[in-house]
Amino acid sequence: MNPIRLFDYVTPRSEQPKVLAMPKPGVTQLLIFYILPLSLIPCITMYLRLDHQVPKLFFDQLPGNRLLMVSIELLFLQLVLVLVMAWITQHLAQMMGVKPGFRDALLLITLATIPLWLTSLFYLVPSLSVNVLVHGVAALIAIALVYRGVRYVFGIRERGAMFSLTLAIVCTAGLGFGVILIGSLISWETIEQLQFSVKKL
Repeated sequence: MNPIRLFDYVTPRSEQPKVLAMPKPGVTQLLIFYILPLSLIPCITMYLRLDHQVPKLFFDQLPGNRLLMVSIELLFLQLVLVLVMAWITQHLAQMMGVKPGFRDALLLITLATIPLWLTSLFYLVPSLSVNVLVHGVAALIAIALVYRGVRYVFGIRERGAMFSLTLAIVCTAGLGFGVILIGSLISWETIEQLQFSVKKL
């Protein structure tokens, strides 16, 4: 697995014969070798952050290993959301007169989500403001990758159509990632505050 290699499909080099001859990864390859491993990053960093940096008092009062369950739920939600977003992207492109395959739509969504997955490493930094700032920058990069994916992966050249499709993808599919990745930061902060309140009692 080399996520950096995927960026070859959204650079000006992607129109060169060598890159055009490069086979695109299939849906199964994207899921197993890219999406699944990258989706584990937020789950692992969340588990490590809360398991090692938050006192045990709050979690000791919960039945079972609730933290592990939350991590698994987050992984499942990410996988489902990526597939749903790819399906939405495919149909949005069809409304613009382009007929990409599900593989191309999934490739575009995977590319756009890589910055958000990687920035989840900053969850280990105990600062909500730093995490919000980093994720804000990652979101801008993701938007730029969607725009380039619309051009190079879907083959749309008209600027108006590129902008419209990019905006539609960001407004519909990007909302889900904002809820899961950024919303999780707020929930962790709430857990820490709640734990502090329980400790005071």
